[in-house]
Amino acid sequence: MMFPTLYLPPSLGSVFLAPLTPLLASVGGGEGELYAKALALALALAAISTFIFAQIFGELAVRIGLPAVLGELIAGFVLGVSGLHILVLGESGQVADWAVALIQWLSGSDTATIQEIFAEPVKILINDYASAGVAVLLFKIGLEADLKELLRVGPQAATVAIAGVVLPFAAGFFGLSAVFNLDTISALFASAALTATSIGITSRIMQELGVLNTKEGQIILGAAVLDDILGIAILAVAIGIAQNGTIQFSSVLGTIVSATIFVMAAIALNKTFGPRYINFLDRLKNPYSVLIGSIVFLYVMAVIARLIGLEEILGCFAAGIVLGNTKATKTLEKACDPLVALFATIFFVSIGAKTDLTVLNLANPESRTGLIIAAFLTVIAIFGKLAAGYFVFTKEKLNRLAIGTGMVPRGEVGLVFAGLGAATGAVSGSINVAIVLMVIVTTFVAPLMLRKVFARKTRQVKMGAIQPEGD
Repeated sequence: MMFPTLYLPPSLGSVFLAPLTPLLASVGGGEGELYAKALALALALAAISTFIFAQIFGELAVRIGLPAVLGELIAGFVLGVSGLHILVLGESGQVADWAVALIQWLSGSDTATIQEIFAEPVKILINDYASAGVAVLLFKIGLEADLKELLRVGPQAATVAIAGVVLPFAAGFFGLSAVFNLDTISALFASAALTATSIGITSRIMQELGVLNTKEGQIILGAAVLDDILGIAILAVAIGIAQNGTIQFSSVLGTIVSATIFVMAAIALNKTFGPRYINFLDRLKNPYSVLIGSIVFLYVMAVIARLIGLEEILGCFAAGIVLGNTKATKTLEKACDPLVALFATIFFVSIGAKTDLTVLNLANPESRTGLIIAAFLTVIAIFGKLAAGYFVFTKEKLNRLAIGTGMVPRGEVGLVFAGLGAATGAVSGSINVAIVLMVIVTTFVAPLMLRKVFARKTRQVKMGAIQPEGD
């Protein structure tokens, strides 16, 4: 996976056209003008449709009590190979004839050139910005990891997190390999997706219920942070295996050890280097010094991760951990919000756009197998996390079912796994759809389950019968 150029452009035009200047320069005369006009129109169509549809479906999702990210995913379904064929980001397929005809009418360019524009510069640029979305998103997740809270409930959270990774991963890998006869790399990626937990979705729901600061809430958040660390490490291993094409135990073990040391070093740097670096940036006169310096640090950590044989995504996450819990953390989180809104939206829409739902044709035996695999992954995803909640080794009276339930939603983290699995070519279309369906179902059912299992404690908090921890 090549780490993308993270553009921070001053205008919409430069967002799309700056990286393509060499390409435009290679086309001369009147032909170059037609090409430039067709290119600008194609990019405008892709960008406008992406953000308008993401906003519409994101708004609908939020209005019915679901995360906006699910709406963005559905927007991708509508725009991509399963729907209108405006965003065709995979290896094959052509943009809809009506879109080509519209651009041809407005630009005067020929059909073949327009299809070529959608197949090359538009696809490349959208995929690059989608990759940038992963980088910023993981950086922000790292920033939001409350290490102090994690240490406070460390032992309980650690046992839940380890069980929440090992149980679904082992059950998923065994089932996919032994029962469904998937190849090792596909089974590894699909099983890795089962380890994820969405901190954002879980914390938001618990905050709404007023149980975020209860003991159960603290354990869930701590375990979710550890799940992300372990899950992203597993993802880095899976990507490395997919790119090398072979599985060597020594290589896998080395990657796991390297990833563990890398993350532990980031946690250590959070206490020493992070505050000093932020203080240095804060003393500079440029009002954007903290943000720019943090982005530079993100790149440095991504490069270091790559140099030691890990994936850049782990470096992005580690950069957030290092700079978290400093005096600038809240400022950085707010500064990252518009970047996430721009780039991560493109990423989630692109996942939906690449997902070919037509492979799930019930008349096709292979498609029926894909649906069965999706159901299998969903069952393992839910019950694996529920079981993890009972691995809290303490004499305290805790709602273990609630703890397990809080680990169920995969949300944006699971979609990152699915998107990178498809990008590396490690999983087939039907398996990728199965992973996406698992993410959708767990994210849909988790809010309902959390409201149910926390109902009694919510009433007690509202009545003042119990006081949340940390108040």
